[in-house]
Amino acid sequence: MYLIYGASFHLINEEINKIIQNNPNVIIMDLSINSLSEVLAEASYISLFAEQKFIIVKNSLFFTSLKENESELELLYQYMANPVSLTTLIFTTYEKIDMRKKISKTFKEKYPIISVNDLTNDDLIIKIKEIINKNKYHTNLDVIKYIINCCQNNYDLIYNELSKIFLYYNEPQEIQMKDLKEIISKPLQDNNFKFIEAIVDKNWFLALKILDDLYALKVDPIALIILLAREYRLMYSVNLLMRNGYKKNDILKTLNLQNWQVDKLLKKSNYYYPDDLKNYLQKLAIIDSEIKKGNIDRFIGLKTFLLEIED
Repeated sequence: MYLIYGASFHLINEEINKIIQNNPNVIIMDLSINSLSEVLAEASYISLFAEQKFIIVKNSLFFTSLKENESELELLYQYMANPVSLTTLIFTTYEKIDMRKKISKTFKEKYPIISVNDLTNDDLIIKIKEIINKNKYHTNLDVIKYIINCCQNNYDLIYNELSKIFLYYNEPQEIQMKDLKEIISKPLQDNNFKFIEAIVDKNWFLALKILDDLYALKVDPIALIILLAREYRLMYSVNLLMRNGYKKNDILKTLNLQNWQVDKLLKKSNYYYPDDLKNYLQKLAIIDSEIKKGNIDRFIGLKTFLLEIED
């Protein structure tokens, strides 16, 4: 069994792939849809061919500060005491693990817990080079830094933009700066940032106006949700660290942020209760999941979120 947590969808997937090693017998379950007892029933089932199988369990929020179902957790304790050798369970969550909880402590005593941290600027450069080389493209450091800046140091957005770049060229070649300015849309650099700022500043009229503009420009709402969740998460983290006695320099090192970013986050987070920030993150996670499952329209989901948190 494994537990993987972190803010990046793609980084979590990379850790999962290291475990699975291209094994085709993979089952994906989601605790926002399936119960934990259903997951454990699947984990306990052995096929006639006695094949090794991997079960990826998304939204494993019972490891976080959220309240858990005690009766279902008791089933997990029983399974952990006698797991099925042919089944590998991989629990994942985008939320921080609460190591004060019994389930988290018990899990850590027996199984690996993998924390996927946000990448530093140097880490992002290395990652981009690896992806570009793997796809047999080549470019220079200025182009890589431009991609990072346009995507506001967010690896998930960078990954998506690289996919667009490869699609644009259609075959391996030199990635040119002049082409990037056409491929990476201006809204991603300007309007997206203004949209996030308007929400954080609680300027709902401006946020909804920009969202309508972004809809006309066909900007993907998933990218906006990723950016907004990152901003709320950083605000919550900075606020939490300050309340736990961390000094500014300690926060800079812990979160791998620049001085101006911490100043801005400290100022913005003063206008929020920590529980509100946690609530917003949970709402965004649910909306993101519902959008990806096709249950709600992307823009309607994001617009509904804004209307729900407007005060």
